[in-house]
Amino acid sequence: MADKKIRSVAKTFSWRLFIFIYWVIFGYIFTGSFKGAGILGLGSIIPLFFYYFHERIWNKIKWGLN
Repeated sequence: MADKKIRSVAKTFSWRLFIFIYWVIFGYIFTGSFKGAGILGLGSIIPLFFYYFHERIWNKIKWGLN
C-alpha cells in the first residue's frame, strides 16, 4: 500500500516545519541573533523538495512491505 501524492506532500511539509523550527531554535542559541537563526531556518527549507522525491521513490519500492 503506497501513499497518495497529497499525503507525501503533507508529510513533506510537516517534516520540514519541524526541521525549520529546530534550525531556528538552534540557530538562535548558536548565533544569538534572529537574523542568523532565520537564515539557518530558511536554508532548511531547500531539502523539502529532495525529501518529497525521496518519499515518492520509496513508495515504488516493495522491499520491506508485508
